[in-house]
Amino acid sequence: MGNAAEFFGTTSVDYILGNNPLKMSYMVGFGSKYPLQLHHRGASIPSIHKLPGKVGCNQGYTTWFSSKKPNPNVHIGAIVGGPNLNDQFTDVKSDHSHLEPTTYTNAAFVGSVAGLLSNSNIAQCLQLPQDNRTAYIVNIM
Repeated sequence: MGNAAEFFGTTSVDYILGNNPLKMSYMVGFGSKYPLQLHHRGASIPSIHKLPGKVGCNQGYTTWFSSKKPNPNVHIGAIVGGPNLNDQFTDVKSDHSHLEPTTYTNAAFVGSVAGLLSNSNIAQCLQLPQDNRTAYIVNIM
């Protein structure tokens, strides 16, 4: 590690991606253990391909959002709020402060990764592809 900022960025990203006491990634779809019940209505309601027809606001909330089952749509790449101050985490949709994917939690992760990638040694170590797939993914979200 080159300096304190690099160490902080690396350990923060590692923690979010699963190097933590629960061995759980707080990025949905990353690794084998990640949150399954995001506090997110779009992730909670099945897609129109699986549930044709209109789903009203009340039905979306009472039937799907309140369900204790894992979300039918995996919101890949979303980062949730994470554990409480004691490193405990309960995967329950109603816990919005820990399970809602927000722009400010995702922005902090993106900022940390961007800072780390500016170090050419890390970029070479990761063997990042030299195409525009990342830009495309960001633009469609």
